[in-house]
Amino acid sequence: MDPALFELAKTLESGQPWPRPVCPKCQTGHVGFSAPIQHPNFMSPEEQEHMDPEWITGTFTTHGQCENPECQQVVHGTGDYSVGISQKSWVEDDEYYSAYYTLRHVHPPILMMTAPKAATDEVKHAIARASRVLFVDPGLAATALRATVEVFLTSQDIASTEANGAFRSAHDRIREWGETDPSRPQLADLFFAVKWLGNAGTHEVSDLTAVQVLDGARVLDEAFHRLFTAPDIDAHAQAINAGKGPTPNP
Repeated sequence: MDPALFELAKTLESGQPWPRPVCPKCQTGHVGFSAPIQHPNFMSPEEQEHMDPEWITGTFTTHGQCENPECQQVVHGTGDYSVGISQKSWVEDDEYYSAYYTLRHVHPPILMMTAPKAATDEVKHAIARASRVLFVDPGLAATALRATVEVFLTSQDIASTEANGAFRSAHDRIREWGETDPSRPQLADLFFAVKWLGNAGTHEVSDLTAVQVLDGARVLDEAFHRLFTAPDIDAHAQAINAGKGPTPNP
């Protein structure tokens, strides 16, 4: 998981350096964002005459670009901003105002997590789908993250329907997958956590935040790491131990 993505999901104060997330294209460089350009909401002359700074709201745009010279992918961001008393005032004991920026959309989307190379294309597409709506609709992103688990279960031949054609719940499918191998119960618990987060996202009134969804993605990332990466690392360690030294092709 990219720590910068967690910071990008939070409200940022003007003057604060913007996080530099991993590039969605090359996955090696980092995206550096320009200072946000403000687009204030319209206010009538009468409103402007009696305006309080904290009435100012609007949208903003920002331009980002991958710092990898061999990539230089352009990334556009947009969101909402408002003006309020600076948080720094609490420290400096001198009240002044700042703009606060909340990101709502990034294009191309920055992946919440990197899919393991061994994962199916369907799983990779599901992760990308969830990432596209992370900032604009965190509840929908959580639901899509749960769907990623279900796509994985389908790739593991865990049936999505009953014999009579009725759809099976994600809970039943995760439980079946966990019971097929004695080493899987703990991994199933990780999938259950993502499922519960997705359930919260499907509620008619969901108050999930992008940070909470990213926390769920961190859990899923760990599950996939143990499934797809840990066996290769274990095998590599055994090869080093058997040869009592480095392997010819690490």
